[in-house]
Amino acid sequence: MSDAQDAAVRDEARVAPPHGLVVEVGDYDHRRFPRRRGAVLAKAINDAVVEELAERGYAGFTFEGVASRAGTGKSTLYRRWADKPAIVIDGLSASLPDLAEYRSSGSLRDDLIAVLSTYGNSCDGSLGVALRVVCGEAAVSAELKELWQERAVAPRLDLIRRLIREAVDRGEARPGALADECVTAGPALVGTTYMRESAAPSRETIERIVDNVMIPMLEAREPVAG
Repeated sequence: MSDAQDAAVRDEARVAPPHGLVVEVGDYDHRRFPRRRGAVLAKAINDAVVEELAERGYAGFTFEGVASRAGTGKSTLYRRWADKPAIVIDGLSASLPDLAEYRSSGSLRDDLIAVLSTYGNSCDGSLGVALRVVCGEAAVSAELKELWQERAVAPRLDLIRRLIREAVDRGEARPGALADECVTAGPALVGTTYMRESAAPSRETIERIVDNVMIPMLEAREPVAG
């Protein structure tokens, strides 16, 4: 969770009243609208960011739309996020699966299938649409691209790099497998498959990516007899 989100979840939020009216912090009736705090508020904001992106695109994305969907006041958002790129990337990256604590199974193939399948499942539904929106916008916005790489892409590549490094230590993968092109190949193919088919890659597709591309590229090779 980013510093902005960590601060935001400490704020109180209120369930939006009927007819989509957004109630600003302080302008609510405790007797009618219950409070939201902590993880409940954080999830409401993150979900609202995803839905706003999926339904309205980046150009149509607004703080007002997120506030209405999350059932909170605009001031709660404006106090924590300075601009649209910041709230978009924070909300979207927080909605992706967090695999930072994933521990190796002892099999590089099994690890890659598990991690890439989890990444692939993120491409389903509104989250997948929102991902396409942000990736498209990042291609033309240097600021958005930098934030996306820092907060969403880099941590997930670090996990794959760690799993490959552990496989190298076990003798299962060759030292050269830690090259950037090897680390990024799997996620890149998952993303390309989703962009091409507009659907989350199936388990079978993930296994083909691992068996036909990743493992042959990464595995330790027997020395050639002289």
